[in-house]
Amino acid sequence: MALPSPETQAKVASEAAQSFIEHFYESLSKRRPLGQFYASTSARLTAAGVNPDISINGLFVPDVSAYEALLETQGGPVFYDIASFDAHPVNPCFRIGEPEPAGAGAGAGAARDATAAAAVRNGDRLSFAVQVTGVVRYGRGHGDGKAGDAVAVGGGGGGGGGVGGGDNSGKDDNEPLEKPFNEAFLLVPHWEAWGRNASRGLRKWVIVSQNFRAL
Repeated sequence: MALPSPETQAKVASEAAQSFIEHFYESLSKRRPLGQFYASTSARLTAAGVNPDISINGLFVPDVSAYEALLETQGGPVFYDIASFDAHPVNPCFRIGEPEPAGAGAGAGAARDATAAAAVRNGDRLSFAVQVTGVVRYGRGHGDGKAGDAVAVGGGGGGGGGVGGGDNSGKDDNEPLEKPFNEAFLLVPHWEAWGRNASRGLRKWVIVSQNFRAL
């Protein structure tokens, strides 16, 4: 089975990462549900033992619900401003949890094999890593909340356990707090999104690893 060319891998990873970043950080800023972005939304990945590994400033977060609860402690408004990102192919043919191709009847096996080969060749089975840098802003001028009612999670120095981290002492309550951050992700195919007659709106790649660090 031919693997996607290096050019195809780079193109797929870059375009998928761009779409992921735009939608993920918009959802973070607007406090929308995040479950759709994670491997736990896929029954096939979950059944195969693939669950998201989430680390926030060195704190292990057990699941997406716990991460959303942690984000809520920030208050609002919160705005994520992305400065740059980099995407790298990891596995050109990710197979864990992959469904058996559908089909029956004479010649179905050959047709299934051809379909599966085309999916691999086109980069549809790619897993990829994404590195993001930017600034997260808490407070006035970035959303619908009231000025000064947002706080960075984590408090004191030494890395903290929450999303913001750092030391906020001496900060004017009426000024937005800005914290640079970097974040690393690993995304894999969301099998249900690639299936025939898939529900609309499913993300085609989902998070299996996330590591956020406020700087």
